[in-house]
Amino acid sequence: MENFEAILEEYLIESEPQIGSLVEGVILKVDRNYAFVDIGSKREALLPKDELIDAYGRTIFRVGDTVKALVVRRLSPEGQVLLSVRKILEEKALETLRKAFSQKEPVKVKIHREVKGGYEVKFEGLITGFLPRSQVLRTEDPFQGDEIEVLVIQVGERAFVVSQRAFAEAVKERKLKEIVKIIEEDGILEGKVKARVKGGFLIDFEGVLTGFLPFSELTRRRILPDETPISEGDTLKVKAIEWDPVKRKLKVSHKVLEADPWKYVHERYTVDQRVRCRVVKVENFGAFVEIEPGLEGLLPASEISWKRGVKPGDIVQVGDLIEAIITDIDPEKRKLTLSLKRLEPSPWEILAQELKEGDIVEGPIKTVTDFGLFVEVREGVDGFIHASRVSWERIENLQEIFKPGQIVRAKVIEIDTQKRRLLLSIKDLLTDPWQDFCEAYKTGDVVEGLIVKQIPGKGYLVRIKEGIVGLLPRSEISRERRVKGSFDSEEKVKLLIIELEPSQRRLILSEKAYQEKIEEEDYLAYKSREEASKKGRIIKIALDKENS
Repeated sequence: MENFEAILEEYLIESEPQIGSLVEGVILKVDRNYAFVDIGSKREALLPKDELIDAYGRTIFRVGDTVKALVVRRLSPEGQVLLSVRKILEEKALETLRKAFSQKEPVKVKIHREVKGGYEVKFEGLITGFLPRSQVLRTEDPFQGDEIEVLVIQVGERAFVVSQRAFAEAVKERKLKEIVKIIEEDGILEGKVKARVKGGFLIDFEGVLTGFLPFSELTRRRILPDETPISEGDTLKVKAIEWDPVKRKLKVSHKVLEADPWKYVHERYTVDQRVRCRVVKVENFGAFVEIEPGLEGLLPASEISWKRGVKPGDIVQVGDLIEAIITDIDPEKRKLTLSLKRLEPSPWEILAQELKEGDIVEGPIKTVTDFGLFVEVREGVDGFIHASRVSWERIENLQEIFKPGQIVRAKVIEIDTQKRRLLLSIKDLLTDPWQDFCEAYKTGDVVEGLIVKQIPGKGYLVRIKEGIVGLLPRSEISRERRVKGSFDSEEKVKLLIIELEPSQRRLILSEKAYQEKIEEEDYLAYKSREEASKKGRIIKIALDKENS
């Protein structure tokens, strides 16, 4: 039998791992330079300590771990070998690069150093590649050690070429597809305000698509002139309302995502309800107020104040927060009307408590018309004096006697708060001159008056005293007057009353009858004198006879 030890020695030599072979073993210990790995040979294999960590400084192998490695060198005749895991990792890294290239998947590389035409990069700290400067995305130069995502655009046996720009475009295309899918489904997107432009805002969606948000689609609520509802950089949820996939043009709306308050207006608001609102626009005919976003109402000028002549701009300004009373709601026409003045008692209600028929009031004339006077009795309440109640005497032109601002006293003759009507009378403060006149004069009496007006074809109006005006018919003018001509204005004349009807305030006068009466009186006086003279002569004759 051959020597056993010689046979064993020969077997062990033949079983030693060969250079380039793949072995597997367990790390037994680690010293300052090497890790000792039990691979089943006479002596532990050595693995350089720097191969226990990856390119990023992370420990990948520890004592007790099983590792696979390549035999790269024989260190001693006794069979000790040097191992390397880097070679295996490099092969895996190359395989990963080839797969990423074929499937167009991104990988991460680190900038190693700047070289001619670009940058040298490292993949997993093992494989060196090249990043052309033309394929760098950002304008500033990358820094050494920066880790960036790229696409592999070329791979060789031990090197590769990458592009940051291609990766960004791929990401952009992927994001765009995701956004387009959302647009075609529910259309609800979230983006950032990019800039304010004419007519609206540009909204950016993940840097791959820009949409246009018109001012009219921003919100249902009214935006005030000096208000900035959104600013650059704000995040905003919107919904696609128009999309052109060919031109990649997108119009969006934020307003459509807000609830339409008109749909439930009757559930939240009722007529006579008191609400708080914001003034958003002021016009001469009224003010528009916003009760809640998208729900506006009109505050008519007539409902601003109980005071007459008050303009909306005198009471409210854009931006004011006010309270008002709802007076009408019409959801179909999307109209809502409010009142500000009804928050306070109506001056007519107050007036009804303070005044009654027969009371005396005083106030300035607001307006003078041909048919009467409007007098301010209380703030917001005007009384009316009809021309027939201004004076017992007929006044042809009120503007000649009364002026706006003039203070007058009058008597209340009617109050109707429902119709908001207050009738006054100045002449009722004075004694009826017809009563005194009719007690002092009767038909057939002579009166003296002034000619005040000629009525063509009818005659003349004659003022006997204040409040008493009679008619001198044309047919009652004396023959001498007709020959002489017309009366002078304000000429004094004596006339005879030929008709007096107190109930109708009718007084008809006659110059002709007056003259006939005078003539008759003169004749009677003459006859009386003649009779007296005749009697005197008879008596004288009788006396003369007696004396003779």
